[in-house]
Order: sequence, then C-alpha cells, then structure tokens
Amino acid sequence: MTFGVWGDSDVGAGVIGASDTPMTDTAHVRPAGVVGVNKAAQGVGVEGFCAQGTGVLGVGGNDQPGVSGKANTGPGVLGTSAHGVGMLGQGGGTAAGVTGEADTGPGMFGTSARGVGVSGRGGGAAAGVTGEADSGPGVVGTSTHSVGVAGTGTTGPGVSGTSTSSTGVTGSSTGGPGVVGTSAPGPGVAGSSTGGIGVSGTSTPGPGVSGSSTGGPGVSGTSTAAAGVVGESTPGPGVSGSSTGGPGVSGSSTAAAGVVGESTPGPGVSGKSATGTGVSGTSESGTAVSATSTSGEALSATTDTSTAVAIYSHEGVAVAAFCGHPEPEQGGVGFGDAPNRGPAVRGHSWFGHGLEGISEYGAGVSASGSTGLTASGSSLGADISNNLRVNGVIVSAGSARFVIDHPLDPAENTLTHAFVASPEQKNVYDGVVTLDDSGAATVTLPDWFDALNQDFRYQLTPIGAPAPGLYVDAEISGNSFSVAGGPPGGKVSWLVTGVRLDKWARANPMEPVTAKPADQRGLFLHPTAFDQPAERGIGVPPAPVRTNRPEGV
Repeated sequence: MTFGVWGDSDVGAGVIGASDTPMTDTAHVRPAGVVGVNKAAQGVGVEGFCAQGTGVLGVGGNDQPGVSGKANTGPGVLGTSAHGVGMLGQGGGTAAGVTGEADTGPGMFGTSARGVGVSGRGGGAAAGVTGEADSGPGVVGTSTHSVGVAGTGTTGPGVSGTSTSSTGVTGSSTGGPGVVGTSAPGPGVAGSSTGGIGVSGTSTPGPGVSGSSTGGPGVSGTSTAAAGVVGESTPGPGVSGSSTGGPGVSGSSTAAAGVVGESTPGPGVSGKSATGTGVSGTSESGTAVSATSTSGEALSATTDTSTAVAIYSHEGVAVAAFCGHPEPEQGGVGFGDAPNRGPAVRGHSWFGHGLEGISEYGAGVSASGSTGLTASGSSLGADISNNLRVNGVIVSAGSARFVIDHPLDPAENTLTHAFVASPEQKNVYDGVVTLDDSGAATVTLPDWFDALNQDFRYQLTPIGAPAPGLYVDAEISGNSFSVAGGPPGGKVSWLVTGVRLDKWARANPMEPVTAKPADQRGLFLHPTAFDQPAERGIGVPPAPVRTNRPEGV
C-alpha cells in the first residue's frame, strides 16, 4: 500500500503542514496545511498515527476545511488515537472542521479508546463535522469512554449526516450518549432517511436520544417506512423533549407509530411545552399515541387553560382503555381502587359533566356489562330528555309515576299520578255501547285482541238508569263479545281486562314473589324505610377512591 504523505510520532503530531502563500498550480492540490494525493485504487490520501497526540491535525482558514479527504473505495479521512481525538479539525469562515467524501465507505472514520472518535468545530454557518456517502453512513465515530461523534455549530447543525440507503448518523457508546448535538437556532440533531431510521440512539445509563433547542424541536425525525424517532432506555425516559415555543417531541409516520417510547421505571414519552403541544402524534394507518404502564400512569396530561388531551379517530376507536387483570395475583390498576375493581375510564369534574359523550349519528354513550349502566345522583339518578326505549323488563324499586305541569296552575304546581300495578301482566280495555230495541249489543274489539290476551275479566255499568238484568251474553271470541238484559236504547259502560299471552310475555313470565340472590340477602331496596342505614341498600355504589388528587385541591 502506498501513501501520499506518511507521518509517525510518539509524542507529537504525525504530520503537520503550514502554508500561507497561495499556490498558482491548483490542478491537483489547493493551499492547505497538509495535502496528500494518491492515485492508487486502495491507497490513503493522508494517514497519521500518534500514541499521545492527534493522529491528524488541520486548521483551515477562510473557506477551507481543517482536514479534507476524498476516496473512491475507502474512508475519505481516517484517524486513530489511543488517548486523544481520533480526528480533530477546525474550520475557518464558512468551511467545516472536517470534511470527508467516499463512494463505498464512510466519508470519515475516527476511532479513539479514551477520547472522541471524531471532533469538528465549524466556522460561520458550516457544520462542525460533515460526511457524505452513497452506500454507507456519512460519519462513523466509535469510543469506549467518550462520545462517538461530537459536533458544535453556532448557526448550523452540530452534526449533519445524509445517506440514501443506510443511517445518516450512527453513534455508539458504552458510557455516554451515542450522539450529542447542541444548537441555538436549529435542531441539535437532525436525521433524514428514505429507507431506515432518521436518528437512532441506544444508551444504557442515559437517554437514547437527547435534544434541546430554544427555537425549534428538541428532536425531530421523519421516516416513510419506520418510526420517526425511536428511543430505548432502562432508568430514564426513552425519548425526552423540551421546548419553549414548539412541540417538545414531534413524530410523523405513514406506516408505523409517530413516536415510540419504552421505559421500565419512568414515562415512555415525556413532553413539556410552555405555549405549544407537549406531545403530538399523527398516524394515517396505525396508532397515533400508544401508552402502557405496569406501575404508574400510562398517560398523564395537565393544562390550565385548554384541553388536556384531544384525540380524534376517523375509522376506529378514538380512546380504548383497559384496567385490571383477570388473575388477582397479577395485580390490578385503576386510580387506587382494589385490584381488578377500578374503572377503565373515570371522569371527575367539580362543576361540569363527569363524563360526556357526543355523537352526530350514533349513540352518545354505549354501555354494556353485568349492569349496562349504573347511575346515581343527589336529586336524580338519571335525567333523560326525549323518548326512552327499554328492550327488556323495567324493574322499579319504588313507585312508577308520571309528573306533568298542573293543568290548572302550570306555572306554580305539578300533578303526579302513580301507575296501576298488578301481580299479572294485564291489559285494560274499556268503552261505551248503545243497546238495540231488544236490550242487547255486540262489542267489537281490535283484530289483534285474541292473539294478545287470555283469561278475560268483564265489568258492565248501566248509564242513566238501573239495569238489574244486564249481563254478558257471549264471552270474547273472534275479537268480540255481546251483552243483553238491558233497557232498549240504553247505554252501557264496559271494561275488559286480559292477561298477555304474546311470545315475549310467555318467555318472560312474572313471579310475584321471588327470593333475593345470595349477594343481596340482608340488603334492602329501601333501607331507610326499614330503619336501616343507606349503605345496606341494593345497588349502592362504593365511595370513589381518589389517589391522584391535584395538588392544592
């Protein structure tokens, strides 16, 4: 292997070059501190090794980078150090500190055992480190005790990486963050990829990806096939974002979750914003936001002036909540209630509705369960405006009544009537019939009468004069019955009752006296009427347990 320039030193720099006179022949080289040209296919332009110092050190001026390298099959710039920085470059004017380009390998590759793998400081609007590659990562940095890649920029990104088939920037570290970026006006770390992850970070003791910004998103990731931002951490949050003017964490994806965060003791995703949205998630075909917790709150939101959580769904369920576990030994979750006894969703409001459901075309609230809907109130258990349909038996623990505005004094009083009760499922029919010249008449009933009723009872009352001989001449048959024995031309008021025999009534017979089930024995429908405490009432819900009361309430 041949080298354009080779330098080897145990105590200083491998190669140091200085030039302050512009060159007139720039066909092969430009004015630079160190320039190496190698026409061999497998050669290295510039390579430096040093045991105590920097392998390659370059300081650029004006618009020239400190270190610049370009190669077809290998790294554009390669630096290795045992104790210092593998590659260190400082740019001047608008140039980057280190610039590397390669067709098949990484643009630059830096390795250090105790220092930073690649370190660059840009000048003006240039990035500290810039790497471009067609098939591999733009920049690769590896360190066992420090940061894999570190970049600092004043007006541009700290580290910028672009790739068409792999990861834009890859950082790996066992003791610190894999990638660290800090910037005042732009994103700390920005990654873009069409086939892989925009930004990927993995760390054991700290955050996988950490970004901080005063003007833009702390961490921003965009991808068309994978997650925009992915973070995994054991003791801290998987993804943490903080912003004073925009979203703390913003993720967008067309095929997967916008933001995915996993954590064992802390929140999976934590977002905080002073004027914007704390956490924003949008998805076209998957879950916009997914939250799961084994010991704490899966999702917590607090706001002082606007809606704490706003969730929309066009095709599926907007909110799905699950609570408890079928096996008690596994433990249950639910707002401090006993295991497996807490509600999946609980709403508590001091002055508004505890829970409100609105639908344009469907049911506002749909409930199912052992008891589909349980309601209690200090004045009314339920207030229903409009018609009520019950597909079953109405069980009343008290008196069924209708209440209307008093017909003679509607502004000041109401009129109350109690419903008529019976130990049978009875129907009542009545009317007035006029007798013919023989003192008889036939009463015609509806054509569905015989199909609905059985076990008839009759009552006849003459109108205008006594009729001691009045009687039922023929009982109901063919939806009619006849009366006789009255005065010719007289009027008779009649009343007939029948017991229902339709299919629903037969399938649901009524038993006047039934024993209370085992779990209701010793309890009362009206405990106070029997001088018993209200707590012994059937169906009395337990007092709610609030363990997450807001501070100061």
